[in-house]
Parts: sequence; structure tokens; C-alpha cells
Amino acid sequence: MTLFRDTKPAAEFIASGDYRETSREIMQTIAYFARNLTEAEQLWADGPDNVICTMSDFLEHLTGNGLRQASDYNWGTSGNHWYDGADNA
Repeated sequence: MTLFRDTKPAAEFIASGDYRETSREIMQTIAYFARNLTEAEQLWADGPDNVICTMSDFLEHLTGNGLRQASDYNWGTSGNHWYDGADNA
């Protein structure tokens, strides 16, 4: 079974981060958790929702278990404040 993150739609989704004003690392993390493009779009629009993934899981993957700060990355118009103070939760 091919994981979504290894598909052409995932690569196109990740590349769309530039026009979405979203860091590539966030787009890659979304693709890591999503099972398909619909879930990826939902996760990008709504953020971690405890269905696709939890905020804690998202932050662990994005930050390398706290090696990097969540504020190093931008997510759309929220900029680097997207995590609402949950940095490295």
C-alpha cells in the first residue's frame, strides 16, 4: 500500500505551500498524517483535529520531538503563531 506522502498528489500538495504562505515542513507534516488529498486539505484548513492527528502528534513530528520550535514555521495567514502557544507540546 502506497502512503499518501509518497504520491504525486502529495508532492503537488506540498509544493502548494508557497502560494498558501505555509512552510514546506508544515506541508510535509500534513502529508505525513493525511491518508489522501481530502484529508490533507482538511488538515491544512482546520489544523490538527484529534481525528486525523492530535496537535501533540503534529508538533512532535514537525519539531523532531522538540529539537526545533513550532514558531520557526509559518501556516498561512496565521504566520508563526498558528500553534496558539502549544510550542513543543
